[in-house]
Amino acid sequence: MAKPPVRLKDIAEATGFSANTVSLALRGSPRLPVETRERVLEVAERLNYFPNHVARSLVSGATRTIGLLMTDIMNPTLTLAARTIERELSRAGYGMMFAASDASVESEKRAIGLFLSYRVDGMLIYPASHNAYAHISAVADAGIPVLMLVELPGSGFDTVAIDDRAGAFKAVSHLCKAGHRHIAMLDGGKAHGNLDKMKGAQKAIRAARLPKGALSVFEPGGHSLADGSAIMAEVMATDPRPTALFASTDSLAIGALHWCRENGVSVPRDLAVIGYDNTEMAAYGASPLSTVNYAADEISRLGVDRILRRIAQREDAADPETTLIEPDLIIRGTT
Repeated sequence: MAKPPVRLKDIAEATGFSANTVSLALRGSPRLPVETRERVLEVAERLNYFPNHVARSLVSGATRTIGLLMTDIMNPTLTLAARTIERELSRAGYGMMFAASDASVESEKRAIGLFLSYRVDGMLIYPASHNAYAHISAVADAGIPVLMLVELPGSGFDTVAIDDRAGAFKAVSHLCKAGHRHIAMLDGGKAHGNLDKMKGAQKAIRAARLPKGALSVFEPGGHSLADGSAIMAEVMATDPRPTALFASTDSLAIGALHWCRENGVSVPRDLAVIGYDNTEMAAYGASPLSTVNYAADEISRLGVDRILRRIAQREDAADPETTLIEPDLIIRGTT
């Protein structure tokens, strides 16, 4: 039969201190002598004591837990962001609840409901849609700090995000400067109302004084390697045939590279390719990929700092802030 969990009372009996003294010692209270704190911690470790955060939250009204909601657990960029966010939260003494919406607004609503049922202190969100987020606004209006990790212009949310328009502008400008006049774009975000990368690419076309038709936008079925490969036959069948490709994720770009290898298209001689995110695959694949860097460490550090600051200032909330990080373009062999 499993042993019951060790209680504060058990540590108090083993040390001879009161339960209140034990509680103060476990919280590192400076009100107690160092010897007392060390004795309590020693016994707590020997007895395998684990604090009851649920009971503590009932008293304090805080769970010291943040909910992180992502769109796609298989996206390597978001996985890296989740890892770094968890690390930053841990350093601050917070835990993390995690959920993925699979880019479904209904799944997103269920995940947010789960976060609320566990009384998270705040939420970090990669939204499923750039058009449907009233349910998230309702959470923020109820006084629960919410931080977006993607920009939703005009939404009124606190935001820390990569400036995707600037990143796409840099990528397509690089292709234009290299002499390309027929550029294809694989845009996996357009279906969900995320138009930032497409608008950045269009701005680069205008800045290069090229006709609007110099950029052809294609919508793959998703963001995966297979999606990138599957749409390439359609892309390369267009007339005039593109000489360069900008993909909204590295996964799409690497899928496109696979199609090129299978179909005798030389990269970058026949087709220059740029991705977005600077994933590990981009740097160490068979064809090192030119790409736009997603600064996961900086996003995580700034995002965690912002959400914890909002939690601390909940009773005296300041106006929402938007911080956009301008990404760097990384040039490798595919251009």
